[in-house]
Amino acid sequence: MPNRSTGPRAALVALAAIAVLAWAGAPGCVFYLNPLCTDLILNGSETDLDCGGSCGPCNLGDRCKTDNDCDQGTCDDGRCAPLACANEQKDGDESDVDCGGATCHKCAGGRTCRTASDCFSNNCTTATKTCSALAVSFAPAVAYESGQKSYALFGGDIDGDNDIDLVAANEQESTIAVFLNDGAGGFTKLPRTETGQYPTGGALADMNRDGKLDVVTADYHGDSVSVLLGTGGGTLATKVSTPTVSGAETSNLAVGDLDGDGNLDVIATNPLASSVSQLMGRADGTLGEAINIPVGILNASAPYSAAIADFDKNGTADLAIADVQSGTIIVRLGNGDGTFQDEVPYLERGIPPYILISSDVNADGFPDLVCANRGSDDVSVLIGRGDGMFRRAVVSSTGAGTGPYSVAVADFNQDGVPDVVTANYTTSTGSILLGVGDGSFDAPIDAGPTGSTSYGVFAGDFNKDGKPDFATANATSNDVTVKLSTAR
Repeated sequence: MPNRSTGPRAALVALAAIAVLAWAGAPGCVFYLNPLCTDLILNGSETDLDCGGSCGPCNLGDRCKTDNDCDQGTCDDGRCAPLACANEQKDGDESDVDCGGATCHKCAGGRTCRTASDCFSNNCTTATKTCSALAVSFAPAVAYESGQKSYALFGGDIDGDNDIDLVAANEQESTIAVFLNDGAGGFTKLPRTETGQYPTGGALADMNRDGKLDVVTADYHGDSVSVLLGTGGGTLATKVSTPTVSGAETSNLAVGDLDGDGNLDVIATNPLASSVSQLMGRADGTLGEAINIPVGILNASAPYSAAIADFDKNGTADLAIADVQSGTIIVRLGNGDGTFQDEVPYLERGIPPYILISSDVNADGFPDLVCANRGSDDVSVLIGRGDGMFRRAVVSSTGAGTGPYSVAVADFNQDGVPDVVTANYTTSTGSILLGVGDGSFDAPIDAGPTGSTSYGVFAGDFNKDGKPDFATANATSNDVTVKLSTAR
């Protein structure tokens, strides 16, 4: 059961120790081997501690040499300085703080506007001169029995009727439960289907290219990845499991076409093996033998979740890995043939476990990285620059003591800016974080009770009223709960 605690700070110290080696020929002398961006030492091409140069961008006030060394993109007299649209002041022609006008990004809901063009929604309310937005609220949760320890949750049209259905992975009984949507946001559960042992992650994807969604699971105690092909009516074929690494406790996975052959491939995370497993897809939906890819420093990393997207906009799939041991998001750009470039780590700035997804949260057309941080009650966002690099993580609270385990993205207040919902493990609630448009969020909104011990979350318009709803998988109450939006 994946509740093992980790210590990012201790791991970073260990990495520093690995990087410093004694020179046998001269007692007392040391030299640095392979400077790291996470070793807590100012070395290599860094302009400040573990940032700048070939490492990730530095924070405001850190030392720099060029604009590229800085998170905000400007190096002023050797220090990173904020741009005019990120200085937390209303200046220039901005209509509100750091938004609106001709030069800054558009404004989120509720911000002051002069014209429609100041707003992400393209609607400046005449009476209030604010950007339009709905007031977010939800109906009480409706629960559907799922199975023992409902853990991960996926959504998609699995029966081909154009409604969003839900699929839950039940960890303790090693099954998949499919819930078919009636089109009005009500769900009917089909008989459960066996998967690999203890599924804790997965996805819905068309693995055999027949136009029907299939289920892929990461099997925590099975040390495997399982594929259950969809029939198109909501039922699933018998699982086909492919081993990853023995004893690895395969926790999560991401799906994407890594080599451009049209078949979907899988990257699965192995926390206890300090690696990910790469499984190349075949046209019939089966997976090839797992290729073990080490992550970070051997035995000093614990890859827990992963995301696949085109981070540098070159048409090939790239990979991001959340390493709960070093406290970093490790990015590897894809070469388009199933291989990857060198690791580039970015500090995650939260406390694990981390569930990582990729989504465009600042609406600039480039994929960003979003992490739910259960240990620190917050969400981290790394804004993608579109060239494969990411800005320094922006951390936003989900509420004290909430313990957010997973995260989904949708525009809940209909202001044109993506928002975030988390499934909160500790409080058994959902938190809504309304997007500002720069990767940060307003103060969290308590979306009310979900089920008991919420792990997985999925957001979508279940009843086709144009407003996003959300659902959670709940481990203690053994159910999936649905909360329909009542925003207005």
